[in-house]
Amino acid sequence: MSSTPEIDLLTAIETGSAPRRILEFAARGFVPLGPGELVRAVASVLATGDLELAPLADTTFKAFDAPSMKAAVLSDGVTRAELDVIGHYATDPTVLEPLIRHRAVSDETLAWLADRIEPFLQDILITNQKRLIDAPVIVERLFENPHLSTEIKRRADEFLEEFFLKKMREEEAEEEARKAADDARKAEDAEKLEEAKDAPETADDEERELAEDEKRSLFARLSVMTVVQKIRIAYKGNKEERLFLVRDTNRLVSTAVMKSPKTREADAEIIAKMKSVSEEVLRSISFRREWMRQYNILSAIVKNPRSPIDVTLKLVPRLNPRDMKILSGDRNVPEAVRAAARREVSRKES
Repeated sequence: MSSTPEIDLLTAIETGSAPRRILEFAARGFVPLGPGELVRAVASVLATGDLELAPLADTTFKAFDAPSMKAAVLSDGVTRAELDVIGHYATDPTVLEPLIRHRAVSDETLAWLADRIEPFLQDILITNQKRLIDAPVIVERLFENPHLSTEIKRRADEFLEEFFLKKMREEEAEEEARKAADDARKAEDAEKLEEAKDAPETADDEERELAEDEKRSLFARLSVMTVVQKIRIAYKGNKEERLFLVRDTNRLVSTAVMKSPKTREADAEIIAKMKSVSEEVLRSISFRREWMRQYNILSAIVKNPRSPIDVTLKLVPRLNPRDMKILSGDRNVPEAVRAAARREVSRKES
């Protein structure tokens, strides 16, 4: 900013203390400010949500060029509200790069940008690991980006493994160590401790079917948890909790279920039959060779209409003749899968 009057005028607009007439002039872009300061002034008006001035400010803001918006982002004293407005309007990478790096920009705006920005900006976003730890929703939204690069997806997976699942495994190990120390202090029998650690999960905890009221209680409890809390339960929780959370729309949560050491072949078979899980979950099952050696899991993946076609087409030839014949007429699966089954049936009958 080049002069004290400009500073005073911008401050008055940003704080809302300017006369209504001045705010209207600002919304129209008719105040004597430099390009960057004018962007900030109009952004401040937009941030207030004023029903009368917002349409005027919207039209004005859309006419700003990239250098003016970049100047606003890089200016001293730019506010979080102004950065958030710029983030929702800007499309030029020269503006978005410094905005994504800016300490004052909100997690909500970074999450909003995550599923829209190009690979160059995705790389900048995922480098700020402290942000991602504090707001894992940013990583979640990155996975929803239709232009997510293979490299960024790999790094996002590594981030999940490094900062969430690894931490949980360490906490689990520490908890087991504390339990062992407590058991030792209480002079419990070491053999009983080993049996307790190796004992299969009880029917009461893992196998029994939950009553409807228990399911509602489970849903109510898990639905209000934060993403980080859900990830913890997805990784360490009991069977019912994990089978509920594997259907979560947040990829970080469902991935934690599939990476949990508690998720075993029996769970994988149940999940493979679910029509409400993501393609990514079903694909992760198909990557586990020990699971795919189990015919019930393999056939469940093939029969699930949510399974990725590139996965199911490779598995069709491994079905037994009876299941293959049924699959050839199953209208619940994609036509490409039915056609592959029909070809296999015809080939084996010829």
